[in-house]
Amino acid sequence: MKNIQHHYNFVVVGGGLAGICAAVTAARNGIRTALVQDRPVLGGNSSKEIRVPPVGATQCNFAYSRETGLIEELFLNNLYNNPTWSPEGWNLELESIVRNEPNLDLFLNCAVSEVKTVKYDRYNPECHNLKVVSVKAYCAMAETWHIFKAPFFADCSGDGIVGSGAGAFFKYGIEAASEYNEPFCPEESKMETMGMSLQLKARDTGRPIPFKKPKWIDFELNEADFGPYRPVNEHFFPDTGGFWWLEWGGELDTVHDTILIKDEVQKITIAVWDYLKNRSPLAEKLITYELDWLGAVPGKRESRRFLGDHVLTMGDISEQFHFEDAVAYGGWGFDHHPAGGFHDKINPSTHHYLRGPHNIPLRSLYSKNIVNLFFAGRNISASHYALSSTRVMLTCAQLGEAVGMAAFNAIKYKCLIKDLLEAEKMKAIQQDLFKADHHIHGYNTTLSNDISAMATVNASSEFRGENLGETWGTEPLTEDRMQLLTIVSNYIEYIKVRLDAEDNTVLSYAFFQGPANASTFPEKELFRSKVEVKKGKNQRIDLPVLCEIINKGWHFLIFHANPDINLYIVESPPGLLRYYPRPFDPIRPNQFSKWTLRSLQIGQQKAADADGAMVAAPSWNRFAYENKNISTFLNFSFDCVVHPLQMVYESKMILNPHSRPTNMPNLWVSEKTSFKDSEWISLTWEKPREIERIQIIFDSSLQFHFSQSWQGYSVHAIPTIVKEYKILACMADGTENEIIHVKNNYKRNCLHETNIKNVLTIKLLCFATHGIERAQVYSLRILEKSGNTTFS
Repeated sequence: MKNIQHHYNFVVVGGGLAGICAAVTAARNGIRTALVQDRPVLGGNSSKEIRVPPVGATQCNFAYSRETGLIEELFLNNLYNNPTWSPEGWNLELESIVRNEPNLDLFLNCAVSEVKTVKYDRYNPECHNLKVVSVKAYCAMAETWHIFKAPFFADCSGDGIVGSGAGAFFKYGIEAASEYNEPFCPEESKMETMGMSLQLKARDTGRPIPFKKPKWIDFELNEADFGPYRPVNEHFFPDTGGFWWLEWGGELDTVHDTILIKDEVQKITIAVWDYLKNRSPLAEKLITYELDWLGAVPGKRESRRFLGDHVLTMGDISEQFHFEDAVAYGGWGFDHHPAGGFHDKINPSTHHYLRGPHNIPLRSLYSKNIVNLFFAGRNISASHYALSSTRVMLTCAQLGEAVGMAAFNAIKYKCLIKDLLEAEKMKAIQQDLFKADHHIHGYNTTLSNDISAMATVNASSEFRGENLGETWGTEPLTEDRMQLLTIVSNYIEYIKVRLDAEDNTVLSYAFFQGPANASTFPEKELFRSKVEVKKGKNQRIDLPVLCEIINKGWHFLIFHANPDINLYIVESPPGLLRYYPRPFDPIRPNQFSKWTLRSLQIGQQKAADADGAMVAAPSWNRFAYENKNISTFLNFSFDCVVHPLQMVYESKMILNPHSRPTNMPNLWVSEKTSFKDSEWISLTWEKPREIERIQIIFDSSLQFHFSQSWQGYSVHAIPTIVKEYKILACMADGTENEIIHVKNNYKRNCLHETNIKNVLTIKLLCFATHGIERAQVYSLRILEKSGNTTFS
């Protein structure tokens, strides 16, 4: 046996999305970091071994909730390099983002087996706190023991191998309702968790392929065995994957009984394939299909949950509690799976939507009694039901990025983790996260050294909302439809709507205000009326809306069903969206909104995943089919124009303290353009400035969420992102210098080192996007020179 000792500033154990984001974030900030992973590949539940599609803040009734920061960088890289979304390509992107960091060393196939600690009683001598000194991991492939020493560690392993070995306090199972006043909990606590799942994928071979169930699977499944909440024939998408509800094991120990649980779930999964191939209504269709891939490693949902200085609860999430130490956010609903899993035919999995996104505090991301140990992933300090929301992978990635930034600041300030709660240090962590385009919901993202707000802004043009461009087709008003609008005036007079009428008819409508928390659903009715509409095509009808606007921001126009009316559909900037009635779903209740953005895409007859909306497809026109490839990512609305015109997309919006929609769109949008001439925006100061960096935040269609299945895309970049741009600097001596020229950008967050002096004006010129005919920019941050810190 070989023994190797390593010394680092920061050691991250666990190579899922949380661990990757923690390690990469720390390394990018100059911290010498080790990432230790017990599997041969990175990605955790999203890896090519397990293939659970990563999801995040999609179930919180806020349209623009997609995660940004490092995880979006990963997704945009993957779209560009791996547009088919193949598992092999995804794992290559994950490994690349790790191996490309010079301050980060990756140790695959290294399983931690021992944790050494020493007593550390600075905070409370009576509590006998501990400090991790080292972790020891074994690489069987190389017959080598690795000993990792560092001042800080992060347990991102899921099951919590480091925390458990160190003696960190933890909880397991479901709390009693009385412990945290959580209404979904049982009267008495239970030592139960959510179970594990295995994924499967089929492949069409083009010729008949029989399937015979192995003898060691001693049961057979038929349609009645799936119960009322597992529509196996409707939920099977052979080309993209299996079923999330193929799970079991929550009544056992999901740490120590993992192999037993895996074996049973494997039996269930193969028995399901046997049913689909040989006895189901799909059997004839699947006659040429074979089982192409079956997961050998189960995807876990829950095991240990460590105790921090704060336990995140249902109340924190549902009430959107404000934390001064907020470092990340989430927006997946309370998604509880019964412990009996597939064998429980009575109790379904339930998913309760949230009122809006919620924040997560740093105090939930470190150990209460291990002074140098962070947590990120599904093992954080949270109750069972809070974890049912935060456990999804894109939220875990946000937690990892926050932990990586906290570790960087702990080393920078030469302090322990709990010292980071001091106001100055906490603000520094949040500022560093904002600079990385990491989102904390409701927080002002202005950077302390950003001088853009001191400048005078000018632009080539501003989108006024009158010219929404070419129509993509019409929407039959067979059911109610809704339009999101952004209102910034004190009153409105009317809304002009473009429509067809098959006969003389009456259109009824209502106008609503959104909720106080700025979520995107209607809450308070302000006006209701109806208008007569004459038979005719391509009409522009005025809908009187005579009301005072009390709360500026999101408002909603509801069109009531009328089969004689067809509404025109257009592509639009953020702040304008069309909604459909949400289909009834007994296991996914949404008490706040009956509306959904989900709809069938152009040419689609059936949604590409099990959670697709079951709505009537629009009548897409020729223009829509010509632009089908980019349409998946676009923001569509009905052709509605508010009068007086709402000046929502002015150039000054680039100075606002948010880099994504809040209760406003918060971005500059140019008028529609062919880009024959560039669209530009400039910042001018009264006196010369010394500029260290320039950061541009482009619009990357935050209303779009990457699919909950492993489906591919027809393009390599999101069409709203500016593809080619230049940055010019106008100097105090009257000269103009080109300092940046990017010809093939596909990222939202573009940070450029400049280090230039005596600058009076910075000008951003946009020459092309990846698809749309407008320039859309959230932020143009001009960062003055500040001190840098390096670590050895």
